[in-house]
Amino acid sequence: TDFSMIGLDKEGEEVIYRVMSGNMLVIEGQTGNGKTTLLKHAIDNFKGNGKVVYANAKKLNKRLNIGNLLRKKPKGMILLIDDVEALSKKNNEMIKYYYDQDYIKSALFTTENYENVNFSEALKDRIGKSVIKLSKPTRSDVFKIVKDRFHSNKLLPEFIIEKIYEESESIKEILEKCEAVCKYAVENKKYEADNEDLNNLDNNDEEKTKGEIDETEICQDCGEPLFKVKDSWRCETCDQYCTECGALAEEDDKKCPECGAIFEEEENGETDLVQ
Repeated sequence: TDFSMIGLDKEGEEVIYRVMSGNMLVIEGQTGNGKTTLLKHAIDNFKGNGKVVYANAKKLNKRLNIGNLLRKKPKGMILLIDDVEALSKKNNEMIKYYYDQDYIKSALFTTENYENVNFSEALKDRIGKSVIKLSKPTRSDVFKIVKDRFHSNKLLPEFIIEKIYEESESIKEILEKCEAVCKYAVENKKYEADNEDLNNLDNNDEEKTKGEIDETEICQDCGEPLFKVKDSWRCETCDQYCTECGALAEEDDKKCPECGAIFEEEENGETDLVQ
């Protein structure tokens, strides 16, 4: 049984229909409730054609753009972007351009909140009402998923699953907590988990993300931190760019190719792009 698609049958059909129709679709919902599962469902159905491009925007280095993903690709690509709210406004404008030029046949986006995405009005018009809103799975679906995942594990009595369901916001969180409770019970040589094992879940995740570096804000070439210039992220060591708008420029450019700002000329005759 593909437990990951339990409760998502209708949404899965909608995803396939939108791709085959050449449409754009937004999948909105909290982390862990099936957004990435639906993208993987699309990949499984269309990967044989060699025209699927997938990216998680939160894991993309912020210097990169959609052009890098589509470079040298044939027309008619299916573009899948996870966590699209992390993609810059400029990249989202590029999606519209490539879609209008038929390089992108269909585009699927996931986000926790559609309102936080930097889509232009033109791109929103192309999406229209094609938005799937995912919610917390039903109690019956959760019990079926847990049963399938843990193979009717007797370590998890129903009252434990019920409590975890009530205190969780997503199926991912529910499964992670169920797995942790089972681990605690086994470590304590129990045949069945109890409230003591459930209480061990408290405060385990508070320190996990503290002090971690956001890898998307690090230059992949030199390892130095990136910084934001208008809507673009740049590396002071590796990039030549306009300090007014952040656009990349060539060494011999006298003015910015995008905003038209005049670059100052240094005493040695070279153009000072990073003012």
